[in-house]
Amino acid sequence: MINIKEIFSDEEIAASVALWLPDDCDGAELAGAAEYAAETNVPALSVVPRDVGVVWPWVEKLDVKLLPRFYVGTVNVDTMSELAINVKSVLKQGADGAQVIVPLAQLEKFADSVAPVRDDLFFTKYFSVGLDIFEIWPLDWPRVFAALNKLRATSVLLILSHDDMDKSDFTGRIYAALNAWDAAPDMELCVVLRDSFFRAPQVYRLVEKNRPELLDKLRFFVDY
Repeated sequence: MINIKEIFSDEEIAASVALWLPDDCDGAELAGAAEYAAETNVPALSVVPRDVGVVWPWVEKLDVKLLPRFYVGTVNVDTMSELAINVKSVLKQGADGAQVIVPLAQLEKFADSVAPVRDDLFFTKYFSVGLDIFEIWPLDWPRVFAALNKLRATSVLLILSHDDMDKSDFTGRIYAALNAWDAAPDMELCVVLRDSFFRAPQVYRLVEKNRPELLDKLRFFVDY
């Protein structure tokens, strides 16, 4: 179990940390994560869809977003129909929205498919679109933000899918995203770091310097 205050000594960064619960959590671990969220004022929990019904009774009275995550590989009629059914199901179970993770190559097709039914699915709910940050190059950002704006996404979820340290140019990719942020001024920035905790201060300082208006909309998802 993570100790947020111990790992993140900066209180402002610690306040931005949300939890990414593993796919194989058992009931006791889910309850423990919910209790920990209550004790530390964690702003959000990312869970697999099947765990929503287990976690919700623990967090229903807390100011914490319960966000199931869905993965879309190829966008077609069948996958979009399945996604719609599953999103509606978790929302009925108490989820506050959803994180939908798609390959960059499928993003525009995903936006074309979901945009017409966006309000039917999410209405006032939280809608986060996840992308592997290592698939996105600086010149890709205009079309990325165009698709996200078409979807009226609440946030973009940038996923650190692997960490090759300096070879990955992770901070350079975050910098490129921030440079293009004028295209999506109302969107939140969520970054999935998993166990690469040391990346949080790097991102926070980049945002603080380049997009200070985003600090209140910045979230780091780390492994529980």
